[in-house]
Amino acid sequence: MSIYLAEMFPTPLRFLSSFLLYISFVMVLERIHGVKVTIYSSYTLVGTLSIFFLMLILRLMDELKDREIDLELFSGRPLPSGRVLESDIRLGLVVVGALYLAANILVAQVFLVALCVLGYALLMFKYFFIPRILRRYLLLNLLTHNPIVPILLFYVLILFSVAHGLSLRDLNWSFSFLLISMYWAMFFAWEVARKIRSQEEESAYVTYSQIFGPLCAVLVAGGAQTIAFAIGIYFFYSLSLSGVFLAILLVGYGITMWGHARFIINPNPVTSKLKLFAERYIVSVLVAQIVGNFA
Repeated sequence: MSIYLAEMFPTPLRFLSSFLLYISFVMVLERIHGVKVTIYSSYTLVGTLSIFFLMLILRLMDELKDREIDLELFSGRPLPSGRVLESDIRLGLVVVGALYLAANILVAQVFLVALCVLGYALLMFKYFFIPRILRRYLLLNLLTHNPIVPILLFYVLILFSVAHGLSLRDLNWSFSFLLISMYWAMFFAWEVARKIRSQEEESAYVTYSQIFGPLCAVLVAGGAQTIAFAIGIYFFYSLSLSGVFLAILLVGYGITMWGHARFIINPNPVTSKLKLFAERYIVSVLVAQIVGNFA
């Protein structure tokens, strides 16, 4: 598993990204609800660990779900190459699942919600018991699997309410759902961007550029990122965020759109690395949220 984590799920980087995701999301919620910012607390640890463990659970599940495709198209990866055994992955799933549940036992009020999140992940693992259909249709697979993002963010919202002693009635649901939509749009764009290829790169691996064509696939990803950007601008004005927030948001969005334009103008194996731009855009928004609320 040390081999697997080093190559497929670098622990320090993933834990940092989980922390940034949790902190940035909660800091905006605190701004929305006018409560004190509390970064260093047991709730931060529980939230960060829950996001980290769930991301690892989803990654391990994907290894088992995609083992036949990986064996054919990505034979150098740890599992298909034989450097990691399937039994290692299955044992890892059990251990990480137990750690995820153990972390949430510490906050009993959110344990049921955490259990529901894990239950949805298990449905994804089973392809919602219609594997023949979902494996054949990438778009349907996206529609059934991508909602794990807002479901996880809803868990964070409930954890936030418990941390600050707010009832469900006390929550500003319109702003909270807008915030969830902003983050969901970014991760939706990442999911699309990571499966966009230039014509010479296309293979038996099904991509969105095969389904929509390269231009339309880029427009879908860029459109989702634009929605996130527009919500960010709305938060800038409505929550009176600092100019630093706006500057980081503008730079992140501008660089991302430049990456899309570069690929559209000259699609090739170099310009098709849109996943990196999508990841950097997410990081820029998370950092903007944190810095913008501190400044």
